Amino acid sequence: MTVQRPSRSRCILLVALLLVASGVEPAVAIAANGVEIRGIEHSGPGVVATEEDRTYLTAWERTQISAVIAGTNGSYNVCMRVEGTDGLTTNLGCQQIQLMGDETSVTFTVEQWPTNETGQRQLVVEVYDASQNGTPTTVSTPITVLPAEGDADGDGLGNQREQEFGTSLRQADTDGDGLSDGKEVNQHDTNPTERDTDGDGLSDGVEVKEIGSNPNAVDTDDDGLSDGKEVTTYGTNATKTDTDGDGLADGAEVRTHETDPQSADTDDDGLADGQEVNIHETNPTGADTDGDGLTDGEEVSNYETNPTESDTDGDGLSDGKEVNEYGTDPTNPDTDGDGIGDGTELEEGTDPTDAQNSASDSVGVSAEPRMMLTGAVVGSIVLFGVAIFAGSRLGWWNSPSRLLKARTGTEVGRSNGVTAKNREAGSATSGAVGSTSTSTADDRPLSDEAHVFELLDEHDGQLRQSVVVNQTGWSKSKVSRVLSRMADDGSIEKISIGRENIIARPESVPENAKSPFKKR
Repeated sequence: MTVQRPSRSRCILLVALLLVASGVEPAVAIAANGVEIRGIEHSGPGVVATEEDRTYLTAWERTQISAVIAGTNGSYNVCMRVEGTDGLTTNLGCQQIQLMGDETSVTFTVEQWPTNETGQRQLVVEVYDASQNGTPTTVSTPITVLPAEGDADGDGLGNQREQEFGTSLRQADTDGDGLSDGKEVNQHDTNPTERDTDGDGLSDGVEVKEIGSNPNAVDTDDDGLSDGKEVTTYGTNATKTDTDGDGLADGAEVRTHETDPQSADTDDDGLADGQEVNIHETNPTGADTDGDGLTDGEEVSNYETNPTESDTDGDGLSDGKEVNEYGTDPTNPDTDGDGIGDGTELEEGTDPTDAQNSASDSVGVSAEPRMMLTGAVVGSIVLFGVAIFAGSRLGWWNSPSRLLKARTGTEVGRSNGVTAKNREAGSATSGAVGSTSTSTADDRPLSDEAHVFELLDEHDGQLRQSVVVNQTGWSKSKVSRVLSRMADDGSIEKISIGRENIIARPESVPENAKSPFKKR
């Protein structure tokens, strides 16, 4: 029996029918005439993307569609068209090709898609025998044509503008920073293709939605720390220059002073970090800057001592010991006013808080013998004066020996610190010519107020506050406290001239600087 072999075209047709029946779309379309459409490619600026076999194209840009054809020798017509679900069909054109047993590529160019061809479509490629005989080879592929004014991903940025910014027409948030492309472009002026536009370590979405910082500024509050560092490293407020409100910017606390930008008083001494740095010149990271046993806050707020000087009054006792052990005044070198410094009294075993318990008592000299001794000294001085008076009557006053003694007496007086200025102040005994008596009052330490009055006298009753700082060696904070205290009790006047502070005795204040509300 003769077995008739099926023709090649029948075999091909059978395979195609089996593939269709099984639900598998063939990658290569083969027609009965033996022509194959081996592939369809899209290229050009109008190609957006291909996802799940669907190609997305822009309607306003050029697109090139190429079909790869292979088959037996002969002439063929290759045609392309677009079909819509609405029944509309648009022919893109036909081209005639000559196959010589190999494959060839046919390209169709679409400069712009018709406005009625936007949306989801099917691109159909057909290959006919040039004689128009037989069934054509046909392949279709899904495409979506995007109109310029549309918004394919619904991000608030039109399709054409997305192409201009380089964003994805298929993703609402191209850079994944938490902000849609439309909001980045239209509201925040950030880069929709860059997660962190300003490069501060925070994504644009976090800055806008969570922190409230500026996604276009590395340091929103201009405190010297980047927004990212403030949030992720220091826990400070990226929108507030001074997070803890202590008078120091967060950046200065971290980089300069090494204080805690989240704590107003880093060392917990009772003074804000800003006050320590800007006013008192103390260490904001050490509770007791001068190491005298009193915290900086106690010195400033409670005792009015100098927190940068361990012995404010210079009496040889630290401020802490005066307050905590001896009960003396750390701002007064002679607490009991007996003419003997607190430190000296403690060395000699006397009570620096009791004027009756002086150094002379400690050596066993009672009050009554002291009075007798004082009377004897005064009597001797009187007798000496009488002798001088009598000598003048006898011509002894002009003798060389008298002149020598007079000069000697003058030098002795000078050596004891008896100056005209001291005599006017009552620091020396009036009328005691050539007296060799030593007054403890001259050696008594001056109070802070007395120091200021002495400087005023040397400057005709007026001087700059800065001169007090330079002449006394006190800190600015101490000078300010002392002068404020003196101004409050009316012993001096404080005058501001521009940025300069002037102090003066009340009687030395210039007329044009006096307050119009004070009685004259």
